Amino acid sequence: MCANADHALERVVIVGAGIGGCHAARELASDHDVTLLESSDVASGATGLSAGIVAPTLFYGDLPDVARHANEFVREFDGTDAFSFTQRHRLDFVSAEEAPDARETVRELAGAGFDVTYLERSRLSSEFPRVDPPQDGGAILYEDTGWVDPYTYANALRSDAQSRGASLETGVEVTEIVTENGRVTGVDTTGSRYEADAVVVAAGWRTSDLLPEGFSLPIRPYRTQCVVLEPAEPLDESAPIGRIGSEHLYFRPEHNGDLLVGGAHETVSDPLAASSDADESFTRQVADVVPSVLSGFDDAGFVNGWAGIDVATPDTRPIVDQPPAAPDGLVVSTGFNGLGIMTSPVVGPTVRERLTGERAPFSTAPFRADRFDVSGSSFAYTSTSEL
Repeated sequence: MCANADHALERVVIVGAGIGGCHAARELASDHDVTLLESSDVASGATGLSAGIVAPTLFYGDLPDVARHANEFVREFDGTDAFSFTQRHRLDFVSAEEAPDARETVRELAGAGFDVTYLERSRLSSEFPRVDPPQDGGAILYEDTGWVDPYTYANALRSDAQSRGASLETGVEVTEIVTENGRVTGVDTTGSRYEADAVVVAAGWRTSDLLPEGFSLPIRPYRTQCVVLEPAEPLDESAPIGRIGSEHLYFRPEHNGDLLVGGAHETVSDPLAASSDADESFTRQVADVVPSVLSGFDDAGFVNGWAGIDVATPDTRPIVDQPPAAPDGLVVSTGFNGLGIMTSPVVGPTVRERLTGERAPFSTAPFRADRFDVSGSSFAYTSTSEL
C-alpha cells in the first residue's frame, strides 16, 4: 500500500545526503515539502569514496528497463551544474574456461539491444594498446559504460533538488524515527524534532541503527578498498575501464592518466572501528596483478589509497521499499553493494512509487524488501565481482 492511501502526504524527511538521498530529494521536491538531513556533508560517506563507475548493462542486463533508465539518466543529466559523464569502454576479462558463458552473455545482451561484444585475446591489444592479459580467453566489451565524479554528481543532484524547493540541513544527526499509531510522524535529532508525513532513510550502513525497534532488514556492512597508481606513461583516452573477476579487482582511468583500482571486499561487524586506509596486502595484490594486464605499470608510483564501508544484501541488489512490517510512511533505500552510483537513478522513481503509487518507468519489484525470506545480517556475503 502506498504511504498516502489513507493519509495526506505533504512533508517528507530524507535521512542521508549520499547519492540515493539526493536522488530521492530531487524526485520529490517539485510536489512535496522535502527536507534532506545529513549528519556530516553531502557525499561524505560511501558515495564520496566510490569509484563512480557507470556500467548498468553489466549488472542489470537481466533487467533491461532498469539498465536503460540508469544509462539514459546520467547522459541526460550530463552538464547539470559541474556534473559530467565520461564515456569509456569497459572490458570484463574472462579465462578460456569462462569464455563459453561469456559468449552466451554477449548473445543475450546484444539480442536485447545493448552494445556488447566478445573480444578474443588476440584482438584486445590491437584495440586497446595498453591491454595485454597473459591468460587465454578474452573479454566482454561493453560500449555503453563510463564514470562520473561521485562528489560532483551528488552535489549536482542536491543543487537541482534545492532549485525545485527542497531544503538541505547538514550537521544534523537523526537519532530516532518517530511513530504514532503505526505510521511515522517525523524524526528526532540531537537538536530538535522534524515533523513529517513520510520518512526516507538513505543512511548507508547506519540505516539499521535508525530502524524502529523490532524491525530489521537483510543488510550487512562490508569494507572495500581503492588505490590510485601513477604509471610511467600516463594512460590516454583509449584506456578502458576493466574488471579482473578472478582477482576481485576492477579499474578505471583517471582524467590525469593515473589508474584507480578497487576491490578487497570483507564484511565487518563494527564499521566505526574499520580502518579508512588501504591495507598493505591489498596494495601488494594490486602491484602484482595490474602489470600483468596493463603495460607500463611495472614501476608505477603509489598516489594514495583508502577504504570505505558499504552495505550488502543477499542478492547484491538494493532495497528501496516500504517494507511490509515497517510503520506506514517509512521507506528505506539501502544495500547498494558497491553499485550505488550506477544504480542511483532508480532511487527517485522507486521512492515516488512507494510513497504515492505513481508508477516508475521500470519494474520496481527487484528492489522490494519482501523478496527475501531472511532478516538481519546472518546471510552469506556475495561480492559483485562474482557476478
